[in-house]
Amino acid sequence: MSEEILITGGHVVTFDDALGDVPGGDVRVQDGVITQIGVGLRPGPDTEVVDAQGRLVIPGLIDTHRHVWQGAIAGFTPQMTGYGYGPAVLTGISLKHTAADIHAGTLWGALQALDAGITTIGDWAHALQSADHADANLRGLRESGIRGLFFYGGPGPAGDDPNPPHPLDARRMRDEHFPGNSGSGRLRMGMALRGPCFTSPERNRQDFAFARELGLPISIHVGMAGTADAVTSLHRDGLLGPDVNYIHANQLTDEEMDLIAASGGTVTITPSTDMLMQFGTYPATGRALERDIVSGLGVDTVCSAGTDLFSEMRLALAAERSRANAESLARNELVQEVALHQRDMLRLATLGGARVLGLADRTGSLTPGKQADITIIDLRSPHLDGFGDPVAMLGLGAGPADVETVLVGGKFAKRDGTLVGTHAAKARDLMHETQHRLRTAIR
Repeated sequence: MSEEILITGGHVVTFDDALGDVPGGDVRVQDGVITQIGVGLRPGPDTEVVDAQGRLVIPGLIDTHRHVWQGAIAGFTPQMTGYGYGPAVLTGISLKHTAADIHAGTLWGALQALDAGITTIGDWAHALQSADHADANLRGLRESGIRGLFFYGGPGPAGDDPNPPHPLDARRMRDEHFPGNSGSGRLRMGMALRGPCFTSPERNRQDFAFARELGLPISIHVGMAGTADAVTSLHRDGLLGPDVNYIHANQLTDEEMDLIAASGGTVTITPSTDMLMQFGTYPATGRALERDIVSGLGVDTVCSAGTDLFSEMRLALAAERSRANAESLARNELVQEVALHQRDMLRLATLGGARVLGLADRTGSLTPGKQADITIIDLRSPHLDGFGDPVAMLGLGAGPADVETVLVGGKFAKRDGTLVGTHAAKARDLMHETQHRLRTAIR
């Protein structure tokens, strides 16, 4: 028997150009797929009806860059720049994570995202000391029920090489868990490479060749304060391409941004960590958008930032308005208008993110035929029950607590404001066990 869900009476924001917004709209879901959007749709005798009156119905949010394994160590580095983050986290507490700790942190981290209305995530897994750690990370993602890309990162087995190769276990992971990387399930695989800022030119060329031999999309960190010429180096070595996602990109030159645009690369903007950890003066939002670079938003590290994209949307918009008008403000001129709107940020957090991760054929908009990845925001609270555009109200004030319902592939991940499934209660216990063990280990 087919499973049908009918979401009724909500303000539906589709991000489908042919449909637009549907006030008082309904969304029909059948067997995990969106089949119809309209007004006055009728349920069948066995249809499960979800009342969305007074709510905003949007595509599931998409976080294109997060180190999900850090779910158990949120808030570990709240007053730390990128300079201190490396020894504290990457060569510090991460190395004290057992495979069981990675599983616990990843499962809890994915649930943090789902709780905040994020249905798809780009997991930049860079605490993988062994094949067991890699398998544990992937298991945590799968158990959570989230959609996304598992970007296989390092550091790999310990050794004396100052520029070690990308973990060769990535081949085993692809062959065992992602044959053909066709994405038949909710998860696909990518490669989280060190990139030219964090390894030698020769090793970087080898790592890129390895990823492309495996046919996997590539994600790298570039354009952070203290690093330079990353995109220029990639261009010199003939490594640019549409399969590369560039994270941060704050300090890239105009020429480097142009190179990304010309090569079809994508950008991930992480406003909170960019500004809190001093990766750059401003996020790359406006500079990427004015070049029509496909871009998305990411939380990055919950050690130093929050767990939701609402905060990232607000900060990205505020920072970009400030950047775009900095010269006028420096002359003490009254600014006449601003360019970007809250809807531009929500598009980055939905359809833009889907395009960054190569999943726009499956998710990112509420379009018949796409997977039913849907987030429902309760607008009836005093801070969201406004007069103007409901999307603006979301952008101005929403948070994870306002997320009432989350569907991934037509399955409930959050309902009536609470995560569902026995795995959610189990995850909390596992996370607390990991926290206790890590606190003992770092004393």
